Amino acid sequence: MITIGRIAEKYGMLPSMVAEHATTYDLMITDVLATFDNYQQQKSSGKLMDASIYGYTTEELMKLKDLGKSG
Repeated sequence: MITIGRIAEKYGMLPSMVAEHATTYDLMITDVLATFDNYQQQKSSGKLMDASIYGYTTEELMKLKDLGKSG
């Protein structure tokens, strides 16, 4: 639900419209980008925990972020 809300907010849509039209790929990319943003915020604030808790390396997150931009 949070992911649908983020997409709706970003694109100025109602959550019901997002739920009707978004694909699982859209939801996955939004989740990955939110995880990456959280990681970057923690990194810049010096509060970064072990990156392995996210299940992704920095390189994997960067690849997923780039994939989202090119898709």
